[in-house]
Amino acid sequence: MKKFAANYLVSDSGIFLKNGIVVANDDGTVVEFIDTEGDLREIAQLLFFNGILITNCRFVKTPSDLPRHRSGDCLKSLIIRLVAELNEVTILNLIETGIQIQSQFPGMTIPEILLEITNFLLIDGKYSRQIVPGIFLLTGVNLTDLHFTPKSKLKKIL
Repeated sequence: MKKFAANYLVSDSGIFLKNGIVVANDDGTVVEFIDTEGDLREIAQLLFFNGILITNCRFVKTPSDLPRHRSGDCLKSLIIRLVAELNEVTILNLIETGIQIQSQFPGMTIPEILLEITNFLLIDGKYSRQIVPGIFLLTGVNLTDLHFTPKSKLKKIL
């Protein structure tokens, strides 16, 4: 078992946990998410990272058409444009889409952006979410305001 913590951890339900811990098997399968409620104590063999930990997943398109452009909803229109040609949205695609959305909607936070993309994919886009072994670290983000930056990148750690 491996234990990882970071400034923030995105749980399997999409909730951002400050100083959260994820416990995983050696293959990257998540065993447990621990909400420290921001109070991280010293734990044996705990690796701490500067950034946001995200567990691996992918969204697979089900046989249906994406909704058409919605006038008046610029955010959903942008998401449609960014994922329209993808049969599968990987964690990397999700973050790249988030970075592009951040540039168009600078007032949104990373949790808001990821929630909007995920909700769109699952509800409007008719994708199904699949959990895949692996843990990633999102670095180069503004951890104070929780914004993507031009230096934001995703790195696989397990």
